[in-house]
Amino acid sequence: MAKLAFFLAIIGIAYWYWSGPYQKSTETLEADRLQDNAVIMQRCIKEEGRMQAAGGVAGVGDVGSTGVDAERVCAEKNKLYLQDGKWYSNKDR
Repeated sequence: MAKLAFFLAIIGIAYWYWSGPYQKSTETLEADRLQDNAVIMQRCIKEEGRMQAAGGVAGVGDVGSTGVDAERVCAEKNKLYLQDGKWYSNKDR
């Protein structure tokens, strides 16, 4: 009987950990990745804008004067795609 109680306690603790702290930690990792991707895109777009403004020299991918071009080139360069207003990695597809 004591073995059964010990076994059930282990199962209960494992279930509690899996359903609570473990699940929250995976959500945090995804939120951090999305935040990192957004920062990467912001920096890249600013860099493209500065390169365009500095004497008309195009940036990494011969970007035109529009922000849409810079966004497209930066997304390709960093292997990201925009979905629901958030930048996801192509590796996550």
